[in-house]
Amino acid sequence: MSKSLIHSPVEDWTQIEVLAAVKARGSSFPKLALENGYTNTRQLYHVFYRTNAPTAQKIIAEFLGRRPEEIWPSRYQSSVPKCTSPAERPHVRVA
Repeated sequence: MSKSLIHSPVEDWTQIEVLAAVKARGSSFPKLALENGYTNTRQLYHVFYRTNAPTAQKIIAEFLGRRPEEIWPSRYQSSVPKCTSPAERPHVRVA
């Protein structure tokens, strides 16, 4: 079953799901770390578990054929709400 069928667009994958997906594609975090210039394989684990680690998240997402926003949507949500019209923007005058 596809991940898109399991998760809603705003639900992050769990750490176990990410690890299992990497393993299912024939790799591991230590291998990914070494392939991407990390000298200490634990570095990738360390930065992966932090929410502000876009480089590690990008490495993992690219390996899985996804965008980081698909795997960790809560980490990439904008705190600024999207406005659909100029009238909804407080800094724009509407005649």
